[in-house]
Amino acid sequence: MNYIQMNYIQMKIYLNMRHLNLLCTALLLAQLAYGQQLRSPNERFTLQFSLVDGAPTYQLQLDEELLIAPSRLGLELVGAPAFTSGFLIAEVMRSTVDETWEPVWGETKTIRNHYNEMAVMLEQENTDRSLLIRFRLFDDGLGFLDSW
Repeated sequence: MNYIQMNYIQMKIYLNMRHLNLLCTALLLAQLAYGQQLRSPNERFTLQFSLVDGAPTYQLQLDEELLIAPSRLGLELVGAPAFTSGFLIAEVMRSTVDETWEPVWGETKTIRNHYNEMAVMLEQENTDRSLLIRFRLFDDGLGFLDSW
């Protein structure tokens, strides 16, 4: 194999790797744009989060039963643009907590705090504001919190 053939092979490998990087980036962006899923530790609850026309939307299932139909999230503010649409997903962070703690009084000696969490950072395009929605799925239900 001569020098020209070697450079041609190296160039093809380089271009193939570049295409692979572009494909992986496109798949990641599509996943961020179209929806995220979170499951409870026992995997019975499933939360689906997505942006529908820029509006944050979630739904909740227990096993195969729909408990909460697709519902929009947002805040109506007095004297400021609403926090209801025009969002893009900036970041999704996931974590799991499994800890126990002892209450000061009560019938139970220890309490288990076990959940899977998904924190979704949204950015509102036309206002440069951000909204963080934190979902926590426990084996017995859902909790969520938003902050801006």
